[in-house]
Amino acid sequence: MPRSNERADLAVLGRTMDGFEIKTERDTLRRLPRQVLAYGRLFDRCTVVVANKHREKVTALVPDWWGITTVSVNGHVSFATVRKPRPNRSLDPETLVRLLWRDEAMAALCSLGVTPDAKAHRSSLWKELMRTASLAQLRHIVRDALVTRDPAKARIPTRRFTTQALGAVAGR
Repeated sequence: MPRSNERADLAVLGRTMDGFEIKTERDTLRRLPRQVLAYGRLFDRCTVVVANKHREKVTALVPDWWGITTVSVNGHVSFATVRKPRPNRSLDPETLVRLLWRDEAMAALCSLGVTPDAKAHRSSLWKELMRTASLAQLRHIVRDALVTRDPAKARIPTRRFTTQALGAVAGR
């Protein structure tokens, strides 16, 4: 997350940007309040996926727009939706634009009809984007940039979910 040290366990990008935080039986909820604040600046919807033992505490800790899903492992992994996520009404434009690389910010400004200074620093480009684009436009620009980014240049690790990994998520 820009402007914080938090990292989503899973981010799903498509028409919306959805963030997921996973809390296993072995996890504590100590960092969850900070994560809730950070995710709320960036994601359109958020869901916390928790072991059953955390369900009550999590319900009290996350805003009512967050989804809550429980996970259990009894020979197989099963999920149960406790509460569906709803749209986040408090996105932070600055956090969104900070996800853009310099060339992406330049291209976005050009697409909006603005001719940016070719030597401008990315922070200046971000500020110009926030002045020029609506929140809806910024959401679209950032999602498109992230989805079309070359994973090799973005240093995005590719991980495969295995039965062992899913068991670890459930705390087994």
